[in-house]
Amino acid sequence: MRDADLPVSSRRRRRTRAVHTWVTTLAALAALAISVFGLTQLPSEEPRTEVGLPKSLQMAWEGGVTSVFLQPTVSTRFDAQNVEMVNDVQLRLRPDSTFSSRTMAPRFAWLRTVKWTYREDKEALWYEFLAHPAPFTVTQEQPHQPYIQFFTPVWNFVPGRYTGTLTVERASDRKTLVRSLCVVLNQGEIDLLQTMVRGQQPYEFRSDVAAADADACYHFSGVAG
Repeated sequence: MRDADLPVSSRRRRRTRAVHTWVTTLAALAALAISVFGLTQLPSEEPRTEVGLPKSLQMAWEGGVTSVFLQPTVSTRFDAQNVEMVNDVQLRLRPDSTFSSRTMAPRFAWLRTVKWTYREDKEALWYEFLAHPAPFTVTQEQPHQPYIQFFTPVWNFVPGRYTGTLTVERASDRKTLVRSLCVVLNQGEIDLLQTMVRGQQPYEFRSDVAAADADACYHFSGVAG
């Protein structure tokens, strides 16, 4: 039946119902849009963690024990409901494939976390004990930059290129974070390392010197600090 054939009161009720249906539909669409927007603005459940390598590392040799000092940056790019927990950081170096198969790959352990301060008696920056190895948290507001002293009691130094990894182990069951790196040593630098006297300032290796332009490895740059 056409609207024109209906009584005036019926036509009014039909128009009212139609308007009510459209209002309800628009309200539902608006609620859906607000809900979707809210979900996109909520922090993600899991933090997106990244590991950055520094431009330099320090190396020392005392009594057959080799130390490597490295300060990675562990951070999250976005806020998250869950806090990232790091329970271990590992350093591995292995001789390049061109080396003799008898060349041993050093296995480093996290000895301690250190801090660097200026010492007047040495007239240079020097490292001091800060903390024993321990898990640490990472948030968007608080990136973590532990200055880690790794050590290995056995490293059969030979000249050449060493490739390796810095591995960050997380307390959750998410996969580990791995960054690749490499260090180049020549015989003269090995001689310097192996003739270090106790308490001597470590030597510095950098990835932003001219020698690193071709391979992006850490190359000897002199006394640290």
